[in-house]
Amino acid sequence: MTVTVFGGYGVFGSHVSKALAEAGVPVRIAGRDAGLAARYAHALGPGNEGIAADVKDPASCSRALDGARVAVCCAGPFASLPLVLPEACLATGACYVDIADDRGWSARMRGLGDRFRERGLTAAVGCSSLPGISGALAVLAAERLPAVERARVILFIGNRNPKGEAAVLSAASQLGRSFAAPQGSLTGLRGREVVDLPPPFGRRSVLDFESPELDLFPAIFSSVRSVRVKVGFESCLATGSMAALSWLGPRLGTAATQAIAPLARLLSRSGHSGGVVKVELWSADGTLSAAALGSAEDGQRMAALPAAFVAQALWEKSDSVASGTVTAWEALGAHRLLDRLTAAGYELRI
Repeated sequence: MTVTVFGGYGVFGSHVSKALAEAGVPVRIAGRDAGLAARYAHALGPGNEGIAADVKDPASCSRALDGARVAVCCAGPFASLPLVLPEACLATGACYVDIADDRGWSARMRGLGDRFRERGLTAAVGCSSLPGISGALAVLAAERLPAVERARVILFIGNRNPKGEAAVLSAASQLGRSFAAPQGSLTGLRGREVVDLPPPFGRRSVLDFESPELDLFPAIFSSVRSVRVKVGFESCLATGSMAALSWLGPRLGTAATQAIAPLARLLSRSGHSGGVVKVELWSADGTLSAAALGSAEDGQRMAALPAAFVAQALWEKSDSVASGTVTAWEALGAHRLLDRLTAAGYELRI
């Protein structure tokens, strides 16, 4: 039995595939370019294979899942994906894992929870920085508070991270778009705040971002009244540009972002390739409890590892992973997930 990684030679998928192969899990790289898939599978070593597949095509998904115990989806942007791959997993009896940080996709996958549970299968959603690592950090930080009234999640991205097309489109789709939060309406990539981050990043500006935590945190913490998710970039120019483009709205903002994307890639040769996920929780009396995970380098690897860890556990048929739709920290346990990430070289600060 194998693990099929859709988008397995892409920016994040390549990290997932490499981590699985290094753990001794046979990997099938699936992507629209059969040649790239085969070459990357060969580079991972013997026992791995490549195959052409499109996550929007039911027949090719079924072929790619033949003999697979687990499917990992790293082929975004998830906001525009149909539920073809999860449906194929249900039909073929494979568990499902993804790296989605899209709130709408997360809600749609939770809607499939009963069907996965009835088949005795797991759908692990959002096994990435948001909401996978952030949720684990929130569970850890909440252990030091009697109750959580307010939460702030920060995703900070180093400038030298590769800018994949799916990630660019995902961020651009939020420009100037209103969305609901527990405390009221917010606007994508506005609401500038200055936060303190671990070295080497320090004090940085961050902007509002729509992410699954806006729904997941109220379910974890029944007393929470306010949840904000923030994103920031090491390049002050990038953060300022996104804030300015938010006034154009999602349609014009996306077009402008695509136009300047080549320049952004050119300017991304300096700075750090790492990043930080930080969670701050406040109780009603103002007591703060915070936890952060990050590194100066290899931030995209950090974001991809939760998916690899969960997929490995499902491939090993671990009894500890519940069926139905779950998060990364529910699949592995918050402490175990963070322990594995620190063992992989990332620093946990509490």
